[in-house]
Amino acid sequence: MMMGTILLMRKIRFQSEANKGDTTMNIKPTDDRILIIDQECRVVGISEACRKLLELDTKPITAINFLDLNFGLSLYQLRIYLEKMEKDQSFSFKTFLSSHDQGIVNLTVAGIHVPDMAIFVLHINPEEQIDDANQFGDPRRFYQTGQDKDKNYRLEDLMDAPLLQEIMDYFYDVTGIPIGIIDLDGRIIVQEGWQDICTKFHRCHPETLRNCLESDCQLTSGIRINQYRQYKCKNNLWDIATPIYINDQRMGHIFLGQFFYDDEPIDYDFFRNQAHRFGFDEEAYLQALDTVPRFSRHLVDMSMRFYSKIAVYISQLSFTNIKINETLDELYNVLNFQTELMDTIPTPIFYKNTDRVYLGGNKAFDDFLGLSPSDYVGKTTADIAADEYATVYDQSDLELLEKQGQQVYEYQVKTRSGAPKDVIFNKALFRNLSGEAAGIIGVIQDITALKTAQKQLLQVNSEIIETQKEVIYTLGQIIESRSQEAAKHVIRVAEYAYLMGLEFGLGDDEATLLKIATPMHDVGKIGIPDHILNKPGALTRDEFEIIKTHTTIGYDILKNSQYKILKLAATIALSHHERWDGSGYPAGLAGTAINPVCRIVSIADVFDAISHQRCYKEAWPLDQVRAFLTEQRGAMFDPVLIDIFFANWERILEIREDLSDHD
Repeated sequence: MMMGTILLMRKIRFQSEANKGDTTMNIKPTDDRILIIDQECRVVGISEACRKLLELDTKPITAINFLDLNFGLSLYQLRIYLEKMEKDQSFSFKTFLSSHDQGIVNLTVAGIHVPDMAIFVLHINPEEQIDDANQFGDPRRFYQTGQDKDKNYRLEDLMDAPLLQEIMDYFYDVTGIPIGIIDLDGRIIVQEGWQDICTKFHRCHPETLRNCLESDCQLTSGIRINQYRQYKCKNNLWDIATPIYINDQRMGHIFLGQFFYDDEPIDYDFFRNQAHRFGFDEEAYLQALDTVPRFSRHLVDMSMRFYSKIAVYISQLSFTNIKINETLDELYNVLNFQTELMDTIPTPIFYKNTDRVYLGGNKAFDDFLGLSPSDYVGKTTADIAADEYATVYDQSDLELLEKQGQQVYEYQVKTRSGAPKDVIFNKALFRNLSGEAAGIIGVIQDITALKTAQKQLLQVNSEIIETQKEVIYTLGQIIESRSQEAAKHVIRVAEYAYLMGLEFGLGDDEATLLKIATPMHDVGKIGIPDHILNKPGALTRDEFEIIKTHTTIGYDILKNSQYKILKLAATIALSHHERWDGSGYPAGLAGTAINPVCRIVSIADVFDAISHQRCYKEAWPLDQVRAFLTEQRGAMFDPVLIDIFFANWERILEIREDLSDHD
């Protein structure tokens, strides 16, 4: 190889393209197709034969990047190859060229690294012209003549990469499980769900990239078909691989990687040290770390079993394309394997044609519905489901076929046993070779247990609210009994307030919250001395000033709570003695400056107080009560709310009667 390198370098002569102001290298005419690039992958030298191959004519090579020359390489693949050249001084790889005149041309590229000049010299050798870069389904590609029977095929030549990418895209959307299919030369054929921490950090730094490549080597060395191996790389993420064999030759691997197990802690200190060591933006790096998925070991095991089956599937399908003279029995085995592959997926899956006729389903689908394939294959939903279900299913299928997208909706299915199940349907179209819709594939997620749990949670929440309400009512009654007031005063006031709140325009939730919070309106009386609170006669001015402090005492007790009920109770406790005309206490608020709920409670509290006996007075007759409330319309009370109160007078009296202290 060293002698070849010396001979190759002797052919390079440099001249300046003075008329272009270009100081790059231009190689004199030669039969060798030679391209020279620098460390940044910029073209700095080219032979005339290579110009002709690349169809550059006399175009200056200044600022041309290797990746702009229609070679079938990604930046990631090129970096790997250049790194191998730097390490070993020379390296060869295969790729292809997309040419306007010649179509797709297979290439062998032999490269050497010249350290003292910081350049890479690439000797490009065309192999053969082919019709397309991906020859899936073209039997001409795989006739085994004496001339090409020992030909080495690339994995991407033997499989339908776009179709498999589409399948894996959909699989990732449904499951969230990432995948990578990479051949032995490092070409990425299928990728989905790759994490930013790898694509934007680990595989962009030479040392962390070496960790990734070392992980690939550790994972793939010596494993056989239907096996998989896991390895925690030096970048501290898990990778798992299973091989793809074609005709007993290892061609590539399927990777599941860049994740954590959900039962292991994340060593954040390790990743912070990584960021410092390799110059990563720590904040962006840790944000990328936080997006790395966490999977259970069971899910990873099931996924790798699935990927192992996919690897076998790729192997068998590719081998079928090579061996075009396979027998019908071999074809049956592949189809049978597809069925087994579907059956390994634990989620119910079904598929129909564009006439909405069932073509099949996996075992999980059969088990879920309690049906056998003969019960539904060749039939429509109208044949196997009740009318009310079949109408919804068929309408959703028609909508999906019309809009040509994906579809997710929640509904029910009824099993053979008659038990309805709550489910989420995830449906999409699959297409034929012409790109036209060929049918519908659907995945069913059973959420019956989830819905049941939600109902139980709502019941528990309801019980908690009822418990809170009972505690608040009881506390309110204790406070009122301390002041020797009517036993059911707080309950009646709460019911009056609830009725008025609804009539005033509050929503049911708001009115219910008001009802629960109202019994705490006099909680501040807990801080008033008994001899003042229970004085049978008139209060002195000083005593009344002390009584008035129960509003602020109640507010101070409740104001720091974060719960809606107690926050509202604090507002009511503070302002339920404010008056419409501004003569109330403690703040002297007037009109609409007073919270509406406080204006409501004020009317309810006064009505119940004057219509029932207290320690310092007898109960007023109802006609006197009504006259007083009318008199205070626009003075003590909001006139609109007083009108609402009188409009519901009969219902108010019914509440008063139902919650009488004498029951």
